Amino acid sequence: MTDKTEKAKKRKRQVDGSSKPSKRVAIEGDKQVKISFQETEKWAPVVASSRGLAIPDSISLQPFTQKRKNVALDPRKTTIANTELLLQSSAHHKLDYTAREESSDGLDALLKHYVGIYDPETGKMEVMEARKMAVRGTVRAHQVAIEDLEVELKSRDQRNQLGQTFGTKKSKKSIASFTENAINPGHSRAADGVPTKIGSGDKAILETIGTITSTMATKEQLAAEIEGHKPRPKANLGAKDVKDVYTIEGLIGENILALIPVKQWLEKKKAKQDLECNSRYVASKFVPVGVDTVKLKALRYILFLLEVLDKSTSKRAEKKLPRNDEVTSILDDMPRSVWEDFKSRFTTANMISRFQYDLIVTHICALACILDAFDVYMYDLQEDLKLDAKKIETYFREVGAKTVALPVAEQKRLGLSKVVAAQRKMAKLRLPLVFPTMSFARK
Repeated sequence: MTDKTEKAKKRKRQVDGSSKPSKRVAIEGDKQVKISFQETEKWAPVVASSRGLAIPDSISLQPFTQKRKNVALDPRKTTIANTELLLQSSAHHKLDYTAREESSDGLDALLKHYVGIYDPETGKMEVMEARKMAVRGTVRAHQVAIEDLEVELKSRDQRNQLGQTFGTKKSKKSIASFTENAINPGHSRAADGVPTKIGSGDKAILETIGTITSTMATKEQLAAEIEGHKPRPKANLGAKDVKDVYTIEGLIGENILALIPVKQWLEKKKAKQDLECNSRYVASKFVPVGVDTVKLKALRYILFLLEVLDKSTSKRAEKKLPRNDEVTSILDDMPRSVWEDFKSRFTTANMISRFQYDLIVTHICALACILDAFDVYMYDLQEDLKLDAKKIETYFREVGAKTVALPVAEQKRLGLSKVVAAQRKMAKLRLPLVFPTMSFARK
C-alpha cells in the first residue's frame, strides 16, 4: 500500500517551467548620500569666470564688501542676498584685475549657484551657496603730471564738448561718429616722422593676447587639417616616383582586392571577346589592361563603383543605395563582403552623402590614373558619371593631377575634329603633386 500511495503522489508543477532555481548576483548597494546645507556667514565661496583672460596663479585678489543698493537688510536673508562682494588686485605689473558679481535679469534673476564637497568614504556632501562673479582686466592708468593735463582745447574740441552737453540727439550722434572715425597721425608717428614706441599699457594687452593665442593653430596647421579632411584618397606625399603616390592595394584594400574574381574576364580575353558593360571607360580599357590580374581587379572595382552610383537614387543632396535585387545584379559573382566593405567606407545609414560621393569619384580618378599610366582621357569617365567637363577636371585636380589640352597624337588616335578636341582634356599625374590650395582672407 505504501508503494502505491507514493506512486499516486504527484509532483508540484514548476511555475516558470524551468527546473533550475533562479539565481541573483549579489551586488553591493550604493551608499546613501547625506546632504547637509551650510549657511553662509560673512564669506561665501566664489564661482568666477575670466573670459578672454589668462590670470596667473600668483595673483591674489583682495575682497571688499558693501551693502546692496535698493535692498533692505533682512537678518533672515543670507549674506549673499544682503551684501555685494568686490575682488580687486594690483599685483600685476601692468594690469588691474577686478571681479564683480554678475547681475541677472528676467528668469535668471532667481538663479542661484552652489558649491558642494562630497566625501566618498562617509557618503556625506556639504552644500553651500556661492557667488557668481566675472573677472575683468584693465590697463593700469598712467601717472600723468598735472602740467601735462593743462592743455588748451581747440575750437573744434570745445564745440564738440558743448554739443555733447547741450546738443540734440542728432548732433550728439554726429559728433560721436566723427570722434570714432577721426584719424590721429600722432597715434602711429611722432611729429618728426619717427614711429612712436608702444606704451606699457599696449604691451600689457599684447602680452595677454599672446598668452591666450599661444596654443592656437597656425595658418599652416589649419591648412594641413583642412587638407586631411578633404574627400580624396590618402596620397603618399613623400613618394619619389609617381607610381608610389597611389597604389591599387591602398585604394581598394588588400583583403578586398583578393576577393574580387576576374576568371570570367580572363576567359573572355582568351576567347578574344569584347566586354559588354554599361561603362564606356571600362569597356575601352578592357583590352589595353591585358592579362594583369591586379589591374583587371582594379578595373572591375571601378565598374562596381560606377554601377552603384548609377543605380543609386538621388534624394535631395544625398543618394539612396540600390535595392537588394539590384545589388545582387551588380555584384554578380563577387562575394557579399565587397558590398559590406563599400557600405562601411562610403555610406552612412544606407545613404551616400555629398562628401562620400566625392570620395568615391576621387577613388575612381586615382585608380584610372594607375590603369592609364598616369595620362587619363577624361571624357569616358565624364560620360559614365554624367558630369560636365569642369566638374570632372575638379575631381582629377583633387587627387593632384594637372589637366592639359588633348595632344595632337591622341586627337588622331580617337579620330576627333579640332572643334571637338578643344572641348576635351587629359589629366596627367606628375611629381610634384599640385593640390587645390585653401584660400584665406587677406589681412
